[in-house]
Amino acid sequence: MKKYTWRTHKTIKETTDSISIYFDTEQQDFTFLPGQYLNIRCIIDGELIIRSYSFSSKPSDPYPAITVKRVLGGKMSNYIFENAEQIETWEIEAPFGNFVLDNTIAEQSKVVLLAGGSGIAPLFSMVNSIENPTQLPLLVYSNKLPQETIFYDELEALQVKEKLEICYSFTSSEFISTKINHVAGRFSILVLRSIIKRMVPETNKAHYYICGPNGLMDLYKDALTGLNIPQENIHLEYFDPIPLNIDEIKTDGTSKDVVVNYYEDHYVNDEIQTYECTSLIEVKPKQSLLEAMNDHHIKVPNSCKNGTCGACWAMKTDGEVRMLHNGALTERDIADGIILLCQSYPTNSDVCVKVQ
Repeated sequence: MKKYTWRTHKTIKETTDSISIYFDTEQQDFTFLPGQYLNIRCIIDGELIIRSYSFSSKPSDPYPAITVKRVLGGKMSNYIFENAEQIETWEIEAPFGNFVLDNTIAEQSKVVLLAGGSGIAPLFSMVNSIENPTQLPLLVYSNKLPQETIFYDELEALQVKEKLEICYSFTSSEFISTKINHVAGRFSILVLRSIIKRMVPETNKAHYYICGPNGLMDLYKDALTGLNIPQENIHLEYFDPIPLNIDEIKTDGTSKDVVVNYYEDHYVNDEIQTYECTSLIEVKPKQSLLEAMNDHHIKVPNSCKNGTCGACWAMKTDGEVRMLHNGALTERDIADGIILLCQSYPTNSDVCVKVQ
């Protein structure tokens, strides 16, 4: 992943509370995989805020896009929704994430996409990236009402063109429909299992991609588990952080010394000058590298602290660490030595880390 400065190409209001931003990369070399996401860095009321948003465009589109739904109390989502049209440049880090659609799977297997609300964003990227499938992809999608459904018109067009099968759940008490692919009310486990068995001929060979609110994702997962779907065929993308289980960390009870290479900005004659620094820090048992760096006043960009956003990524140049969660990183990232500081715990005293 790299840092970029992109410009606004255009914005589109998708619903009354969601907006898509299309970025002009100004011909910078950039690629991503369907399902991955970026981090946006904004200064809001004097505070640096970093948030993650999935690409809703497909990789071959000339202008990468994200779709943001404003949430109650959300600093970044409300700021973007209210100001996107006036924002000229964006500070971006990308791409992140291992929730991706493999080309081989898309070509050879039935792809089932299970979404709720703004969880449609990475799945919309996936469905538009599928070319020459042997079976039509299936979308199972829950919202309050059709008019509050992100990409509703585009999804309906894909269905009319016979490029996608869809089954909707509309949870509002106002909703009335006689369409066979409309479920009035919330999905239940029994209804979901009935849909899967009816619309997925070989349920155990299909691949399932789930994204949305945690409660709905758990419902989808439980429905699939009850159908004996292999775990390796179920792919999950949690927008909300997964709680850290500190009890999973096993240590020898001793502190570890870690070498940290990082950068510091200082004002000299009213100008910012950046210095490269090296510090030897103590990391206590069951203390993450990020926590230890904070204790030693080393500033590191971070956001979720649960391994989902990728904002605190760094390069491990020596030694060994254990990462509890690494949903923001691909296998290639890990092989290249990239780690998430909030999830990394040194297992020996040879660890050396370079903060980007």
